[in-house]
Amino acid sequence: MDFLDKKHRTVLVAVAKEGYGGISIDQLFATLSPFLSKDTIVKLIEDLYFSQYIVIVRDSGEIRYIASKSVRNAMISLELQRYRLTKFLESLKSLGTSQEKPKPEEISNLVEKGLRIVSTGYIQLLSEVPELTIPEYTEMMELLSKELFGKLIQTVEKETPNDEIEKLVELIGKYRGERDAEVIKNLMFITTKQNQPQSGTSK
Repeated sequence: MDFLDKKHRTVLVAVAKEGYGGISIDQLFATLSPFLSKDTIVKLIEDLYFSQYIVIVRDSGEIRYIASKSVRNAMISLELQRYRLTKFLESLKSLGTSQEKPKPEEISNLVEKGLRIVSTGYIQLLSEVPELTIPEYTEMMELLSKELFGKLIQTVEKETPNDEIEKLVELIGKYRGERDAEVIKNLMFITTKQNQPQSGTSK
């Protein structure tokens, strides 16, 4: 699968957001001129037209560019996924600002819900112009992963199975060298040992 690059996606999204009414070239220039030259916009429009992502219509003597129906349907799915993520973030913020301290299981359940939203979002977007929607969705997720999911996922991660630890160490040894593999192996061993429940009673 070949994804559209950022420039093509920027122009295509700008056209698609105008819906079935489309957009004129002058409007497109006004929208995109802060970061794209007119010559670049014209070239990108040409590429998108011949790739059948947009159609051109003449309306009362004015030429308008309209995103194809499949692209507009894909934008519906993409915007819906954005909405779901926004609602999740609002729920997370509400839990974090609550006067009562949230219980660990409440946080865990909410984070698991967020991860389900993300995974189902990817699956649904794969079925509709994924060359546009997947990189757009991934850009959102990169920010969320750095700022949020990377930290919160630790609250729901269960103990890593031994076979996964062994595979990870093997892959680190292959791609980063045996020294790094040994360091990671020792760190994971210490962490696993610390997470194990203490048995017996102290005297």
